[in-house]
Amino acid sequence: MMSTNTSRPQYARLAPDPHGTRHWFVTNGASAEDRVRVSLALAGLSPMDIWEVNDPARHGAGVTFHEATERLFADEAALYAAFDEALRDTATATIGLRIYVLGSEPFIWSVRRIAQHHGLAPEAVQLQHSGTLQRRVYCIHCHAFNEPVTQNVVACCGCGRQLYVRDHFSRRLAAFMGVQADAEVAGELPAISEPYL
Repeated sequence: MMSTNTSRPQYARLAPDPHGTRHWFVTNGASAEDRVRVSLALAGLSPMDIWEVNDPARHGAGVTFHEATERLFADEAALYAAFDEALRDTATATIGLRIYVLGSEPFIWSVRRIAQHHGLAPEAVQLQHSGTLQRRVYCIHCHAFNEPVTQNVVACCGCGRQLYVRDHFSRRLAAFMGVQADAEVAGELPAISEPYL
């Protein structure tokens, strides 16, 4: 999906950073094709840690790293907590750490927010969107986060307003903006579609 909105992130394919001294590949929900391509692109990097949510349906998709440490998590919340803890540990979060993140937009930007919180430079964290187009939507009225959103209009989980999902993306919030869809005329909503599957 292309947009003329300059806030919309543009992604390049993940590529090895030869200046890194330690490498972490963090993934969840990516397509099998992208996972294979990234595993081939990053195959020569060492030491490599793989962080991923344990999804039995995705294992055996051809993702292989030789001499890599694999960390599997029951869900995204567990991965985020462990990732945050690892970045607090100066023994694992060393200068020269490079992080490669592959997955849905809410996932990759959540990982980036954690890395940024711990002071990693933007160039040390590469992001590539892969898989679902589902969005995290921030309600500008009550400040609630709504996810996973697949429609262009969604009822806010916080205030109940019908939100129109704008194509404006906030890197700080790692979310798209949701504004009241019927602000002009109460009850008058735009045609509802499901563009974010």
